[in-house]
Formats: sequence, structure tokens, C-alpha cells
Amino acid sequence: MHHIRPYKLFTLVEALPSDRVVNVTLPSRRGLGGTSLLETMLILAGTRIVNARRVFEIGTFLGSNTLNMAMNIPDDGEIFTLDLDEQHATGVQQHSADAPLTQIHLASQSSLDFSNTAVAQKINTLIGNSTTFDFSAWKRSIDFVFIDGGHDYATVKSDTENAIELAVLDKPSCIMWHDYRSWEYPALTCYLDEFSEEHQIFHIQDTTLCAWFNDPSDSIVPRLLE
Repeated sequence: MHHIRPYKLFTLVEALPSDRVVNVTLPSRRGLGGTSLLETMLILAGTRIVNARRVFEIGTFLGSNTLNMAMNIPDDGEIFTLDLDEQHATGVQQHSADAPLTQIHLASQSSLDFSNTAVAQKINTLIGNSTTFDFSAWKRSIDFVFIDGGHDYATVKSDTENAIELAVLDKPSCIMWHDYRSWEYPALTCYLDEFSEEHQIFHIQDTTLCAWFNDPSDSIVPRLLE
């Protein structure tokens, strides 16, 4: 695992100062987890680095990251966000810290943060268990994948393997994971440490984010390794 400072990602956003602007919503539901402001900014930087137009999010939760990504991808961009509904949540063996978050998500499905917003037309909500969901319709068509679903070892492994299949290969693409080194989710950390033995994964210090870049032009990874 490579450990890098956050500025490394920000310097990869190639734009004039006047264009290095993002729209970010302030969180309104306190105490319910989610990403920090720094993590949110790094996620948006990741979408900019690969010029993302098609985004796939595994783990909608309250839709905050979904909204922020939708506000910052191009007008013709699309986001596909996947999470459980009541039917698919029934009988699922979840990590103990995930189960209450799923109940919060289920109770909030009619009032997700992106509902009735100006960018809602960019967002496609998908329902299902990510370990059994059929991702084939999106294979090799996604520029940016954000993984923040189930945190048990089997689910993270499955989500990662599916994300690798989703990512486009003929241009830069990115996968980001949330909750690396979180004390609540040691299995996720264990899996990503193992995965990094065969793949160049970057942990962004001062955050729980990790990133992998498909970099066919060798324009991203060498700069992160400097």
C-alpha cells in the first residue's frame, strides 16, 4: 500500500485557478457517518482527474456523495447508485456496524439528499444486493467507481472485483474506497492491504480513502509515486 498526502491528488487536477471550483453541499444530518469535507473534496478531485462522465456508486446511504458528484460532473454525465431496499435487506448478514446504517437508509429512501434537486436527472437509483447484482450492463463503461457499501470482507472483495470490471480501460479511470483503517471495519482494511500486494493502491493520508487508477497514458500514477 502506498501512502500519499492529499495534495498529491489535488495537484493532478489540471485546470486554471478559475476552473478549480467545485460545488459542495454542507451536511444537514449530523452524527450519521459519511465522508469528511476533505474526503468529499478528494472524491470530487478523483472525478476531475479522470474527467468522469459516468460514475457508479456502491452504497448510496443518504445520497450526500451522490449529490456532490452529480453537481460536479458534466451536464451530460450520469451517476448510477446502488443500495438495498427492504426486500434485498431481508436476511442479509451484515457487519454489525452496517446494519443500523442500512435501517437509516431504508427510512430515508423517499428523502435522499439528491431528491428533487436540479441535478436529480443525472442520477439513476439502482436496487439490489451488490454481491448478487448483475453489473454486466455497465461493464467497461464507468470512469469513476466509489465503493462505500458493505464493509465485511466478502462484500468488499465482491464489490472490488465488480468495480475492476466496470472501469473503462482505454482511458484513465478511478476506483475509490471509503473506511480504510477505520477502527470499525478491520476486515475492509485487511482486504485492501492484501489487494495492494498485486495492485498499486494509494491510501490518502488524514482520510479513510484509498484509490486505484487505471492509467494507460502513464500520466497519473508516476506523479503519485514521486
